[in-house]
Amino acid sequence: MLIHGVYHWWPKRVGFRNDYCRSCEGPRRAIATRTFDVGHIFFVPVLPVGFWKHWSCMQCRRHPHAAARTRRVFKWMGVVCLILLAVMFSTLPVPDPSVATLALALRLLPAAGAIALFIHLLMTPKDPKLRELLAAIPPASDSVCPFCATPLVAGDGGGRWACPACGVVRY
Repeated sequence: MLIHGVYHWWPKRVGFRNDYCRSCEGPRRAIATRTFDVGHIFFVPVLPVGFWKHWSCMQCRRHPHAAARTRRVFKWMGVVCLILLAVMFSTLPVPDPSVATLALALRLLPAAGAIALFIHLLMTPKDPKLRELLAAIPPASDSVCPFCATPLVAGDGGGRWACPACGVVRY
């Protein structure tokens, strides 16, 4: 077993924006944190990856655009797998009458699961696209930094507003 992952060192808040969080299922404030990321194997830092910016929801602390539910494609694949299991178990002969109850359960349960999952897929509406959800969110228009309460000043091009005290940028 290989234990691997990424360490996020020296976190620093660098920005904020209005966003749609899929975990919270609503409009939320998201913050950008810049970290120095290092890959590790068996908890030993091995590969420095560099500086990366990570967005997180201020409410739940998760990535705002990460899928919070099982996607419909995977549910349809589950229906197909359950149907294949039901067909496979129904074609097997019962070797011994003492296991007839188990054989019957193995024949019926995948079929019942496939039917239940199929009905669930037909009854639940499709999730709206993230692009449509983001279009309904107005951009951030704060004039004061939400972290240090310092008034924001216009950037060089006039498009980005930044906090002179903590350096956070309004996206």
